[in-house]
Amino acid sequence: MSTRSKFILFSGILLLAFGISSRLIPVYFFWESRILGWIVLIMALLSYWFDLRKSRIQKGKKTIWVMIGIVVLILFLVIAPVTMYLLKNSDAYQAATDELENDKRLREEIGTIQGFGLFPLGSVQISSRNGEESGSASFQLIVMGSKKYKDVVIDLVKQEGGFWKVIER
Repeated sequence: MSTRSKFILFSGILLLAFGISSRLIPVYFFWESRILGWIVLIMALLSYWFDLRKSRIQKGKKTIWVMIGIVVLILFLVIAPVTMYLLKNSDAYQAATDELENDKRLREEIGTIQGFGLFPLGSVQISSRNGEESGSASFQLIVMGSKKYKDVVIDLVKQEGGFWKVIER
């Protein structure tokens, strides 16, 4: 494993450890480091596989499986940010954040809501029948308040022709 790969791996582990410990201690700073840590760990694996490919080529060994792994990881690293962008710009995400901003219990617990994490996780499923949309959505969000931060899971549903409604938080 090259020095570069070791550095990336160490950085990913540090980010992941800080992201997990910031919730346990609690430290209300840089909670996104948990997600970033996973991304950096994937990049470390990618770097390792590039090193492995190079050494296998030098030894005259086949590299097809290593190349397949590299392609899969690169696709993941391209698709994941696009998916997060699409989630963040969906009507369901807007309905979820509006609901959380207006939730009195949440405001009492964490203070004035100052924002949401950069990386929304979750899913949105929409189907259309006769031009009427229906669907369901689920998000895991970091809600940042003036007193503290909180991880929140919120589920929504949309009936045909209706609006997104929260069914569970």
